[in-house]
Amino acid sequence: MTRDSRSRRGFLAGLATAGAAAVAGCAASPLADGETNRGEATAVPPGLVDAVEWPPAPFPATVPDSLAAAHQSRARDLLDAVPAEPSLPNAAVAAAIADDRARAVERVDAEPTDPWPTEALAARRRARGTAATVRGAYRAATGVDESADLAARRRTVREDRAALAAGLEYRAESTAAAALAYEPVESLLAACARHLVPTVRYPDDPVAAPFRAGDAVGDVERARAAATDAAGLRDAFHGDREGIDPQWASLVAAAETLDGSVRRTRAEVRRRTGDEAVPTDEDLSGTVAQELAVATERRTASAVRGVERASDDGNYATAVIEAGTALATVEARRRAVGAIRDGGHRNPPSESSLRSAAERAREAVAAVDGGDPLAARFVRPALASLGRVTDEVDAGYADPRRTQAELTYAALYARAVPPATAFVRERLG
Repeated sequence: MTRDSRSRRGFLAGLATAGAAAVAGCAASPLADGETNRGEATAVPPGLVDAVEWPPAPFPATVPDSLAAAHQSRARDLLDAVPAEPSLPNAAVAAAIADDRARAVERVDAEPTDPWPTEALAARRRARGTAATVRGAYRAATGVDESADLAARRRTVREDRAALAAGLEYRAESTAAAALAYEPVESLLAACARHLVPTVRYPDDPVAAPFRAGDAVGDVERARAAATDAAGLRDAFHGDREGIDPQWASLVAAAETLDGSVRRTRAEVRRRTGDEAVPTDEDLSGTVAQELAVATERRTASAVRGVERASDDGNYATAVIEAGTALATVEARRRAVGAIRDGGHRNPPSESSLRSAAERAREAVAAVDGGDPLAARFVRPALASLGRVTDEVDAGYADPRRTQAELTYAALYARAVPPATAFVRERLG
């Protein structure tokens, strides 16, 4: 038996203990006569999830305010070039551009509410891309053909991105620090590459298709913004650090080891739970169990693909972070399947069961050591789940079954984070 096999089995055993608390009380019991009640679920009560305090940002450096300010300034300049009430031959196009501009102005002026600076920066990039899309559409509608200039800008951004990627040395105090510092840099470079692929071709006749022209312009602007932030975060992390060694070799080794661990752990859990999304022959239609089973299978498949994709693309810092997320996701799936096979999650949600699920999710997230940057980064999906539930409840369209399943998943996932973090840290050395 290899060291990794022993450690992986130890990891699964540890997760089983950690996950038991998440399942205890989570699963609604079958009715006494063996039948299940699948009647109408109660409405989701307002204010179901109390505010959750996010842990400190895991990025190991201060994100300069100048990065966000540059995006906002650029976005405002782009929108200033578009009249609030455009005068165009096509009145319908003019009205649509005016509406798009007004919405873009609101986005640019809004203060990001994201708790982590790297995510607030992403909001500024999105607003900048929207502004560029509006300006591109307006210029096309006025008869300006930007196809040649756009192609030149795309080439320039592609060259800048390639130079930045080639120059990354992954210098850091430790392999763990390198993973946390360079994962957002790699993610931004990957986003830049995606935006540079012309999914929308600039039209031969921009006047006839101004909004398609705007989309093409917006993509290149988003690519430029992503490349700029990638360089900015790299520089922010380097800062005044001197004499730190490259962690590339150790990062690659850890990522490859973790990639294998994720694949084998997923295969082992799948052997126990089966290949089907819904792990029972019973008809679970309309139950929380069905929502939970389908959601956990989908998220597990996505998380494992994320590790494989990052490794295949040579984004090894991203692969390390994705591996921690995947290990916790796989365990959440395993615990969910176990509870469903034991007859849990059949009863329709009640206000009491919804509030209990919300409290368990909050407690599980709060139990994660927010002072540990790796754990903080790995627990993000559970925080995001709570955020989605809050948004849906506030907007008035939260589905009771989906909400209870989401909260149950958040608790299962968060309880798997500490052992997953320990497992990853051991591989990082």
